[in-house]
Amino acid sequence: MPMSASEVAHAMPVLQWAHPGLKREPAPNLALMRRLARRCGISDGALRTALSRACAVGALEADEGRYRLGPLAQEEAASARALRRRLPGYVLVVVSEGVGAGQLSQIREVFQRFGFRPLQRSVWIGARTADDRLGPALASAGLGRLVLIFPSDEVDAATRKRLAEAWDLPARAASLGDFHMRLFAYLTEPGLGPREAAWRCVETAPAWYRTVVRDEPPFPLGLCGPDYPLAALNADWSRHLERMSPALADLWAERQP
Repeated sequence: MPMSASEVAHAMPVLQWAHPGLKREPAPNLALMRRLARRCGISDGALRTALSRACAVGALEADEGRYRLGPLAQEEAASARALRRRLPGYVLVVVSEGVGAGQLSQIREVFQRFGFRPLQRSVWIGARTADDRLGPALASAGLGRLVLIFPSDEVDAATRKRLAEAWDLPARAASLGDFHMRLFAYLTEPGLGPREAAWRCVETAPAWYRTVVRDEPPFPLGLCGPDYPLAALNADWSRHLERMSPALADLWAERQP
């Protein structure tokens, strides 16, 4: 799979975060990342620039020359974990009357950050999760008193259809299914040796992370039918990483000057 310099910079830290079998291995250093860069035709200069930029924005952090996911990526991961603990039902949020344009813009930014969608000008809807992250985020921004939050157990079928369209879930399901097929065609191509198969796990880690962590819409659980492909995609990815554990550990253990 073609990779940008930024994806090369993130690939090994992402895979180490995603795979329990690599948790005890040392974080990758520049020498090991260079091997991946050479596979992808990325120059040393481009890789160093990508690493510097990622550390500057908090996507990665460097510790004694080794790279792990940084605070920004960890926040994204926390959001993804919260979504995996979705509860049945919905959350309605109502903006109080008389809120000024500046505060309304701030409120909408928080709503959008947590994946809420507008029903009308002052009413938004989103997923219920075991951890309430919206309320504390509004409070920390000084906006808590301007919004009313109502957990709801269920909505009628017509509203459920309208909400599925708001998150464009049919298109999302088709996109996930296509990604699943392309990902495993590359990972399980016939004739791969263990080392090549391990490198392919590394190469595909950023695409997996982007697809299931960063881009997955945080829609309410009730909109997700039994054939929605995310669970199958993640189950297959986890099983493949488990099968690849010995080869990945060997790759991580290669001498890193």
